[in-house]
Amino acid sequence: MEGNAIDWSGLSMPFTVTDLVQSGNGLLGFIGSFVLLALAFVFVPKMIALIRNSFSAARGK
Repeated sequence: MEGNAIDWSGLSMPFTVTDLVQSGNGLLGFIGSFVLLALAFVFVPKMIALIRNSFSAARGK
C-alpha cells in the first residue's frame, strides 16, 4: 500500500481563496446582527440592574 500514492496534480478547486474570504465576510455580516441582538438580551438586563442598584445605593447614603 505504500507504493500507491494518490496523484493530486490534476486537482483544481471550483473557488479561489478570495471567493472563500468574501463568502465568509458575507456570512459574518448577515449573522453578526443576530449575534449582537442576542448579546443585547443577555447584557441589557444586567446593565439596568447595575444602574438601579447604583441609584438605590446613592439614595441610601
